[in-house]
Amino acid sequence: MMYTASFYQPQNWVGKLYRVSRQHPRGFKTQWETLSFFYPPLDLLKGYRAGNLTFEEFGSAYEQYLEIKYRTSTVPSWLNQLPAVGDFTFLCFEKDGLPCHRWVLARWILEKMPDLQGGLLL
Repeated sequence: MMYTASFYQPQNWVGKLYRVSRQHPRGFKTQWETLSFFYPPLDLLKGYRAGNLTFEEFGSAYEQYLEIKYRTSTVPSWLNQLPAVGDFTFLCFEKDGLPCHRWVLARWILEKMPDLQGGLLL
């Protein structure tokens, strides 16, 4: 089952942990695998943080980016191994409950893999 959570709320981490943020959180010992192919593009992050993009615009552009990655990288083979992983959590900086790219990523993956189940997507 797929979960999402903030680095800052480890009580919500379930199973294997994957960092999907561009940065490693300060003060944390590495406890996760890094998935750089799911990092949102820097220009999208900067545009969203500057207020030039709404979260919906950011999410739409990030989904387009994920589609390109899906067609041009190892993403399909990585996705195909997910059922064998069991429970896993995508981690990034946003506090639980705030709009975050990990939600967009989780929805996108569930569209690609309808048999995969989504757990608590914070």
